[in-house]
Amino acid sequence: MDPLAVPPASPPAYPGPSSIPEVALVLEMGRTLQECGVSAPTLEVALGRLAQHLDLEGAIYATPTGFLASLRKEGHHGKTYLIRVETGQSSLEKLADAEGLVDLVLQDRLDVATARTRLAQLAARPPRYPAWLHVLAYGMASMGMADIFGGGWREVVLGALIGLLVGAAAQLANARPGLDRLTPLLGGVISSLGGALLGRFLPSASHPILVLSGIIVLVPGLGLLVSMQELGTGNLVAGTSRLAGTFLVFLLLAFGVGLGQHLGGAWLVGVPSIAIPLPFWTLAPALALVALGFLVVFQGRLEDFAWTLGACVLAWGAARLGSEFLGSEAGAGIAALALGAACNQYARRTRRPGAVLLLPSIMLILPGSVGVRGITMMMHGQTLEGLDAGIRALSVTVALMLGLFLANALVSRRSF
Repeated sequence: MDPLAVPPASPPAYPGPSSIPEVALVLEMGRTLQECGVSAPTLEVALGRLAQHLDLEGAIYATPTGFLASLRKEGHHGKTYLIRVETGQSSLEKLADAEGLVDLVLQDRLDVATARTRLAQLAARPPRYPAWLHVLAYGMASMGMADIFGGGWREVVLGALIGLLVGAAAQLANARPGLDRLTPLLGGVISSLGGALLGRFLPSASHPILVLSGIIVLVPGLGLLVSMQELGTGNLVAGTSRLAGTFLVFLLLAFGVGLGQHLGGAWLVGVPSIAIPLPFWTLAPALALVALGFLVVFQGRLEDFAWTLGACVLAWGAARLGSEFLGSEAGAGIAALALGAACNQYARRTRRPGAVLLLPSIMLILPGSVGVRGITMMMHGQTLEGLDAGIRALSVTVALMLGLFLANALVSRRSF
């Protein structure tokens, strides 16, 4: 499609609080970008550049749940606008298209009216993938992660089934307002209870691997990633508040896992089995399944699959090599450094968000499984073991943050 072609006119997706077209564009763009999950500093820079280009005076202040914009156009009275935003599901495609619209306006390739029309069409665009494919993607990601976690053929097969169940529950919960916030709780219960029930048919399957592979898609990777970026850039208010929301998701996951273990305790008989890992060559198709599954879950383009797979291989390989020689914390930091630098370089060359590759691939090295395991242990009275797992998860998180921060210092991020 010709980027300069003017599509049919359509009303703005959101009733603008301002009658000044330039101000309305800035506010609508901010709402769309924040719904796509951009960090507070990225939003402030993008809207600041956009306002300056449109000859608007003012300032932008962003938080994880909205932003303040004080804007004034010459000849009009200045106003301060408070925009409250409810973040939805991650959509890498919409994020890339929204940032592309910012670039087109800054390059004077789109006028304000056309940009608002395209922005309205972007906001009204339905999800890229149907619900059944979204559920299938949960199963693919869980299946691949069961292999990466060291599981055998039993864990891979049962992990795929549990992933499908969690995906179906997530779709049903997201369809009902208010219930979507309990998706991590439902996912934890289904993973734990489903692992115990399905383990009755294959008693030698490892229950911990089944649980972790089932909930891996629900680990708040975007929230943890963005909060680390905000803290690393000095946006302490946005970073700490977003991190608190991420911790709440971990709590819901852990409580769900603990509840599922309690309900399915009668089926968890015998000594916990030790999985027999599959041959090393199976990691290649496992990484491909994980890359494709996360790409669909996060609503990315299939055209980006090769790049996403390359980023996943880089993250897994760097983390494994680093952990082998320097320990798990250093391995996570090295993986974050290599991955962040590669994604920043990709963003600079293609003028697309680095999150398109970073979000699916960083799920491989996030400490989410360790954190959930630690909280679950504490809920079952294993205080010392839970604290040890929690401290290790915190150490890995800090290493990830330092790795990404160093990557941004060595290879500057894309700027508007």
